[in-house]
Amino acid sequence: MLRPERDDKKPTVSAYNKFARIFGLVMTLVYVALGLFIIFAGDNLNLSIGVEVRYFLGGILILYGIVRFIRVYQTFKRSSNNRDED
Repeated sequence: MLRPERDDKKPTVSAYNKFARIFGLVMTLVYVALGLFIIFAGDNLNLSIGVEVRYFLGGILILYGIVRFIRVYQTFKRSSNNRDED
């Protein structure tokens, strides 16, 4: 079955791009949540690591989650600007 041609010729967003964008946002939340979990729930889990190491590891995970969010947001903004210009 043939697809009808589009009149506006705008590029369509593929399913892979949608999945990658959603996956990037979900992983951002996972990294931030894991960092907060390590910082605040470490005492209840009886982890055999020191408090300083917990704070350091949790902080690194939170920072990495924020950096990933910025990168995903910039990619999303760039792709939406390219669609608007065409």
